Amino acid sequence: MESPVPSAGSEPVGLTIVIVNWNGGEKLLRCLRSIRASRTTLPVQVIVVDNDSRDGSREQAAAEFPDFLVLNTGANLGFGRGNNFARSYVDTPLVLFLNPDTELFPDTLEKAVRSLLSRPRVGMLGCQMRYPDGTVQELGLQWFPTPGRVFLELLVPSLLRRGLLARWVPWQDPHRSGPVQKLYGGFLLIRTPVLEAAGWFDERYFMYAEDADLSQTVRELGWGLYYDADCEIVHYCGATSEKAPGGFSILMKQRSIQQLIEKYQGRFAARRYRWAVALAAAFRLAGLALARAGAARWTTTRERLERAWQRSRWLWEWAWKGCEATIPGSSFRRVWRHTRS
Repeated sequence: MESPVPSAGSEPVGLTIVIVNWNGGEKLLRCLRSIRASRTTLPVQVIVVDNDSRDGSREQAAAEFPDFLVLNTGANLGFGRGNNFARSYVDTPLVLFLNPDTELFPDTLEKAVRSLLSRPRVGMLGCQMRYPDGTVQELGLQWFPTPGRVFLELLVPSLLRRGLLARWVPWQDPHRSGPVQKLYGGFLLIRTPVLEAAGWFDERYFMYAEDADLSQTVRELGWGLYYDADCEIVHYCGATSEKAPGGFSILMKQRSIQQLIEKYQGRFAARRYRWAVALAAAFRLAGLALARAGAARWTTTRERLERAWQRSRWLWEWAWKGCEATIPGSSFRRVWRHTRS
């Protein structure tokens, strides 16, 4: 029988779960039900930060889970600002940032908290994520993005992960636990004092780069990051971005990585990143256009062509005017104006 989670004094260590929702629908409700079904000995409080959803998910969550705190921000604040919205409500030693398109297994919380507390020098912990069919999701390469690294990841992603170049890059086997350089935002368990020292999430990003930035900050504070493959969740992917028009996810990801590179490496590196994305997209467009000769593979090739084309458009900011209308309210437009300066 497993031992209970370590305690602080006479009381078990408490955990706050923060979930940022925007039109998460049934996925959000499944996520909350999986939390309710968790087998755990520690006190858990749940905060749903709703970015002014219009699909009724906020109202449904409040009605089905009256003991959970459901907050409405009044606008779509994005991922980082949405999580920060819960800051004043957190009074537990641990915080878990959880995506609304995930489901916990009954023992996920207990395992994750025990794993983190058993490693005194680890400040933040991530877990293994599985697709609904049981396939384990790959981890991104364990390096901080630079223009050259991004160019390679966009140009030859398969060679970096499983091909000739795999032995030369920091690839993390998602089936194996161990220290890592970067964790991912679907499941981030962090000590609250570490989170406070880090200043929570950097709000310059609307979404997609906050986890890499927080990982970097936690490491700079002298804390380790740990990936525990024995803690598992189901990750459906795209509960928020799939609500947006085509191309939004790709365009926002490129913008956020540019902001990340500019923050740590300067504006010149950010400019080189833009051209690295454009050059890689051009090569991909040319190569994939030639590949369309195989009719059986055309559907997959067409999707890759679309992604490469969106990255090309992003260089010239052709697609951003349409994306401004993607997010209701004015917050996205403010973010857009700020990131152009």
